[in-house]
Amino acid sequence: MTQNRADGTMTQQMRIRYFVMNLIYHNTGKSVKVPSTRELAKRFGIARSTIQLAFEQLIKEGYLVCRQGAATMTNPLSHFVLQPETRNPLIGVKLYEGDAFYYGANFWRAISSVATELTERGFNIRLLMNAATTPESIDREVHESYLDGMILIDTGLEYINAARQAMPCVVIANSPVPDLPAQVLRSQDQAIRHLSRLLHTRNCTRGINVTNPLNNHDDYQVVQRLAEYNPDLEFRNLALEDIRKEMQENPPDVIIHFEQYAEILQKLVDESGHDILLVSRKAPVRDQYYNGYYFDFPMERMGRTAVDMLESLLAGQKSLPVRTIEAELKQWRKTKI
Repeated sequence: MTQNRADGTMTQQMRIRYFVMNLIYHNTGKSVKVPSTRELAKRFGIARSTIQLAFEQLIKEGYLVCRQGAATMTNPLSHFVLQPETRNPLIGVKLYEGDAFYYGANFWRAISSVATELTERGFNIRLLMNAATTPESIDREVHESYLDGMILIDTGLEYINAARQAMPCVVIANSPVPDLPAQVLRSQDQAIRHLSRLLHTRNCTRGINVTNPLNNHDDYQVVQRLAEYNPDLEFRNLALEDIRKEMQENPPDVIIHFEQYAEILQKLVDESGHDILLVSRKAPVRDQYYNGYYFDFPMERMGRTAVDMLESLLAGQKSLPVRTIEAELKQWRKTKI
């Protein structure tokens, strides 16, 4: 069975499957004629043999009915909702470009906050997990997922621009997107000011910023803001493997780091015997041994706000004010077991 990918996103058979599923989704309880393999081959640029394989699988699963000498039809007994007149909108949720090797705990919290709000309000959800990184793959995913709307989390500008032209979209991001009708911005301003006061109280003058091997710009955002509030505080940018030596030779007063390094750094601080303040950019993973501070984003409020805005767009509003969700500086205390 061929599963050739068109361009790095969904397989060719999946493109046909989604097309058929969309027919059923929008015609619940009805028997609808499906275009011929010849017509679909011309429309999608896919070999008829591949389309036939997709049809055979859908017939086997009971979604299509095919009788010799007659057109292929959708099966009226195979539908997604009990009441045809109440088809729920189908909303796509996209995180990044869909090309991440894995998603960490905090990113699943973001997806979960959005998905929980959507399902509680009766929306159906499709998680868009295919890698859409080229103009062709983005266009295919946007137009061949057959969605009523999208919520995009930290997605690239090219994808956002394609999606916003096709359907109502809400973007969740760290920085504003020009001329976007609906966006929810995460802000660390209040938490950074809170941290700045804490560092001033502790007379902190030496800091370490633990960098990301991928050299993400977020590595430096927090420390740059802290330097604005605390002119006497100087940061050095170091990789994790260089921290132990630095603690021995020139111990810092504060270390800003990524959440996955929380427990490792806590143990290094314990070994050093120095009073070093640890600050994680996001909440550490549950049950990690860690006695420091972290930036906590109220995920439930973020998801609720994004879905509120999407509902307004689906109801006909053209543009909404930008909503900002502030992170909070919280303390994490977890002792050794």
